[in-house]
Amino acid sequence: MATYVFGDNEMAAQRLRLVAEIFDASTRAFVRTGAASQRRAANVVDLGCALGYTTRLLAEELQGAQTVGLDVSESFVTMAQRESEPRDKVTYARHDVTQVPFPVTPVDVLFCRLLLTHMAAPATLVAAWATQLRSGGLILMEEVEWIHTNSEVFTTYLDMQRALLKHQANCLDIGPMLDALPAPPLLRKRTSGVRRTPVPAAQVAAMFGLNFRTWQQHSFVQSTFSAAQIEHIEQGLLALTHEPQNGVEIEWGMRQLVYERI
Repeated sequence: MATYVFGDNEMAAQRLRLVAEIFDASTRAFVRTGAASQRRAANVVDLGCALGYTTRLLAEELQGAQTVGLDVSESFVTMAQRESEPRDKVTYARHDVTQVPFPVTPVDVLFCRLLLTHMAAPATLVAAWATQLRSGGLILMEEVEWIHTNSEVFTTYLDMQRALLKHQANCLDIGPMLDALPAPPLLRKRTSGVRRTPVPAAQVAAMFGLNFRTWQQHSFVQSTFSAAQIEHIEQGLLALTHEPQNGVEIEWGMRQLVYERI
């Protein structure tokens, strides 16, 4: 089971609400094009669903007969259930997505966003997921390819985050590695591309600030970076959140990759 460094408490929930806002348009466009052949699919599964934002998005875009969000966090599953309504036509279950079989099989569409960046062996994991698909079923993956910014504070924060994830055998900018992998057994690559998503600096600073408050006390961070470096990031993110900063830019490149079960 992977360790999620961003936590599963109310602070993490606030961060995930911002993530949902930031990447909603990108993900909707990806699902519409990447899973166009699976509209009105029988079974759609959202892997690492957290608060269920992507689960509800999948239900809206694909209109599946059954859309299920899976997450290892009991706290997240409870919050997702609380934030959903019967009209959303989704259900949630606590399940470690590194383990197969899933509670729902066979699956027409498997989806994950910003999940594989937290996994130590993504190729092995995707191969396992393939066994849960019906013939012609799809895996849609949306992960970070790159993050470009002209802000020294954002750059320093991202370098620290990369170091922490690497310490846990994870990778922030996992998109290039995923794209370069040979197709796992049972799968063929259908499409792969990068979608650019510029984001307002204040919104990013608020999201990064919530992240940072979650893991700045992590033993690796405390032993690797000085108190002055940690303070610099904390104060810099706070300033970018609340004070206008003309000319500060940040943009995500999101790798959007689709595999099909042979």
